Amino acid sequence: MKRPQEIRAAPREWIALLRVAYPFLRQQAGDVLLYGSQAMSVYMKNPLRSKNLDFLSGQVSLRQIEALAEKLSEIEQVEYRTTTVQTKRFDDRKMTTYATELRVARKPFFVELFDSILDGRPLSILQPYVEPRKRWGLEVWSPVREAIVAVRLAFRQPEGITRLNAMRLNSFIRENRRSLNFELVGSILKGWGIEDWVERNLIELYRRNKVRILNDHKMIPGIEHKIVIRPQFRGKRRETTE
Repeated sequence: MKRPQEIRAAPREWIALLRVAYPFLRQQAGDVLLYGSQAMSVYMKNPLRSKNLDFLSGQVSLRQIEALAEKLSEIEQVEYRTTTVQTKRFDDRKMTTYATELRVARKPFFVELFDSILDGRPLSILQPYVEPRKRWGLEVWSPVREAIVAVRLAFRQPEGITRLNAMRLNSFIRENRRSLNFELVGSILKGWGIEDWVERNLIELYRRNKVRILNDHKMIPGIEHKIVIRPQFRGKRRETTE
């Protein structure tokens, strides 16, 4: 049987884009944060494959994003397709997303920039939890490990935390366990007022996939009593807390 084609860009492919995009955006807008799976990859030995290159900034315009897209198209095997702007409303808040569609080695790839996080909350809530990191020949600003975990626990329903995202988050936690302060993660969730939101995500993750996030009980006290643990048979491996 023919092996399915991998649609995510290899780390070497998106890192080539990052080396152009990040300095360009810093020069154009000043404050820019690396986000998404790339922020996770900053703290991991082996960067993750990805379909997106994600940034945060409240100071970027459509004109600058289009200029970035033209710049990226100069990279070998990168083709620029379109740039779109989408605004999503969450009650009294909104989030604007700039999305540039590319082809990287013929695979679809998006460069996305968000002007807020979660359900349209201002980027200022991340301000206490960012730091500069040197990686891939760049100095990039990224959320600290604890803020990354907090954000990765807060995917919006109905999708919530997918099995893939749970596996990636558990790999991140396992690799960074000695540096992670799980009580600080819990404090961030409480400060952002999303403890109930994350609790629902963790319960749904286990209900759908029989997967738990490592050390979830240290971030959401009492969560182990709200998730019904059932034995797994036939040798199936199950992610649990440690």
